[in-house]
This record gives sequence, structure tokens and C-alpha cells, in this order.
Amino acid sequence: MNVPKNQNLAPCIINEGTIYHKKDMLRALETFEGLDYNYIVDGKTISSGSGELVKVFASKNSATMIVNDCVFINVQSFNYLNFRELDNAETEIELIADSRSLKLKSSDRESTSRQATKEIQPTIGQFADEETFALLEENEIEDED
Repeated sequence: MNVPKNQNLAPCIINEGTIYHKKDMLRALETFEGLDYNYIVDGKTISSGSGELVKVFASKNSATMIVNDCVFINVQSFNYLNFRELDNAETEIELIADSRSLKLKSSDRESTSRQATKEIQPTIGQFADEETFALLEENEIEDED
């Protein structure tokens, strides 16, 4: 049976891959809570530690920051994201921009967040204007067309 190939299908990435689209980067990062990180510049580790993912967003005017064990990630700070499943069933995500990267790995540490849940703002349509926003909860994601 000949089944026509639909050339308009979105990618399907399972457990390992590279992501360039900012919305997909947000979705992948949202899966983290407690994490271990390594900030690498020109192949040298500049900083490492543990933290709690507090906010994932896209903004042309804000920085990615790790302060007081709280992690705020702006996907606009990076060109793309690589992820892979490790042998122990954890996931490692590496955010890459030119000669620097931020490696993130799930952490089993107890949550110490000062905030009960991640910040989530209600509209995905703002992305076209590069306004600051966080990813919608899974049941609120709408078709973008």
C-alpha cells in the first residue's frame, strides 16, 4: 500500500536530539525542576553547582541567570539545545551559544524553591513579538495556526 508522505509534518524527537526552535527549547527545559549545572566558556568550566528551575522564558531584553540557587533561563540567550538520555535514565540538556554552553542535568535533591510552581504566563501568541513569556501548561497549548 502506497501511503503519501506528508511533507508538512513537524519533527518527532525521542530521548535524544538537537532543537533550534525556541518554543521547543522551552518545552524541553520545562521538564526540569532541581538540576545540576555547568557553565562552560571556550571549553573551560567557569561555574558549576545545583539549583532550582524557577522560570523558563524568551525575551530579547533579559538575561539567563543563576542566583541564590534559582535558575532563570532565557532561550534567547542560546542558539540551540542538545539533549540526550543518560545511562541512569536522567536527561542532560546542553544549551549552546557560540563558544559557551550551559549543561543541565536532573538532580534528585530536595526542592528548596521559594516558589511553589514555575511562573507561567497565559499567552503563547506573544512569542512572535519576542515578548517575555513562559511556556503554557500542557493542557493550555493551542494550535499556532
